[in-house]
Amino acid sequence: MLENIGITIKDKNKSAILLLLACFIFVFIMPVIEFSSNALSIILFLLIIFLASYPISRKVMFMAFVAILIELATRAIDLIYVHYLAELTTNLFIIFLVGYVIRHMMHQKNVTIYTLVNALNGYLLLGIMFMSLVAFCDLYIPGSFNSSGNSDMELVYYTLITLTTAGYGDITPQLPLAQSLAMLIAVTGQFYVAVVVAILVGKYASKN
Repeated sequence: MLENIGITIKDKNKSAILLLLACFIFVFIMPVIEFSSNALSIILFLLIIFLASYPISRKVMFMAFVAILIELATRAIDLIYVHYLAELTTNLFIIFLVGYVIRHMMHQKNVTIYTLVNALNGYLLLGIMFMSLVAFCDLYIPGSFNSSGNSDMELVYYTLITLTTAGYGDITPQLPLAQSLAMLIAVTGQFYVAVVVAILVGKYASKN
């Protein structure tokens, strides 16, 4: 059983679908459910890191293992500096994973359904990374956003709306650091879409 699971995850196409499913649940379903305990969301987040890194290489798996250990240490030890380290390590690793997704798309000769799945995975990984930063900013700098603070869904919603540059304006950054973060999220979201579209159009044009 475990051997079959390992083979499935090593298959880059199958692991991409599993990663997309995990990201979809984490982004769109978990905030709505709003469990009283965040243990399930932590497990799902660590699963996303594992699924994204396992098919790449053992070195990347080691990096993921370090990121996971630091993330777990943050939950066990209530120290702000450990939380800083966890945020930095996890976010740098997610940036690396998104870069790998783009690089993998550039090396593919044809545009397939799995190419689109990988592109969406990269976008959702960016969203998850920025969700973490927004939540961190809201936790340690009270008043960063004009949200009610009653629901995690508010910050998830704000992050994705900003990433897509829709910007409805119902939740807005109130402090300079939060405003800078909002600009970074918006620029990164636009840049990612522009790069991915350019890659996909270029490959489609070269094939025809």
